[in-house]
Amino acid sequence: MADGGGRAFLPDVDTSRPNAARVYDLLLGGKNCFEVDRRLHHKLLEVAPDVPAVAQQNRLWLGRAVELMVGEGGVDQFLDLGCGLPTAENTHQVVRRLSPDATVVYVDNDPTVITHGQALLDDERTTHFVAADLTEPGAVLADPDVAVVLDLTRPVGVLLGLVLHHVPGHADARQALHGYWSSVPSGSYLAITHPANPRDGSPLADFSATVEQVLRPAVPSIAFRTPAEIAALLEGIDLHPPGLASLADWAAAHAAASDDARSDDSPVDDSPSGALHLVLAALARKP
Repeated sequence: MADGGGRAFLPDVDTSRPNAARVYDLLLGGKNCFEVDRRLHHKLLEVAPDVPAVAQQNRLWLGRAVELMVGEGGVDQFLDLGCGLPTAENTHQVVRRLSPDATVVYVDNDPTVITHGQALLDDERTTHFVAADLTEPGAVLADPDVAVVLDLTRPVGVLLGLVLHHVPGHADARQALHGYWSSVPSGSYLAITHPANPRDGSPLADFSATVEQVLRPAVPSIAFRTPAEIAALLEGIDLHPPGLASLADWAAAHAAASDDARSDDSPVDDSPSGALHLVLAALARKP
């Protein structure tokens, strides 16, 4: 893509407004962006300078979830929904270290993500990209490019990392989540992360509302849900301990179980604004 710097322009990519995938890419250290994205990124850092660390912790948590799915459950096929741009360590890279022949299917409908995803995966044998709307699980799973590589008679790892807040309607978000969960067999896993706003009048709630407002130009439909609303999305799904918990709580649990309780990849209190407490995560295995 180009913003006057000489790079090739990608057709159908809107450069007039910030894009959520490109801004998140910036938070993870990527460079797939335009000036409009950099401006929003800068504004976000002004109100929440530790958000890049939170983005890294989100990616780290998802990687650990994938490792557990492979190691504990023997899962060798994954569906990464709303995958975003290929920055930092991606699902297929984590999986490949543990199970080189495992299959990963990425799904997204953002034009920027589609272009980069298809280009990145052109030469991949076990990793696939499908341009589709994750809110239509029936259509996604019936897509020929998905159906030919995912065997729904065997366990699947379903990933919904920081994506359902793009779906503002509670019923729509719940229907999408449960549509996938009801379609995968026993032994399948679900990993989800979701930004929260307690809406309780606390400083943390005010901070969350500020972040949400800053991000609205990139995600007009953005919906930071309360913890109770996020829990309601997961109603009927049995969760791994510690259940629906913040990234800070998950990091603390990981540190407590680790031989090195303060390893570099397990910051428990490294979020001065409290942002690590505003991203909730949950992991489930289907009985």
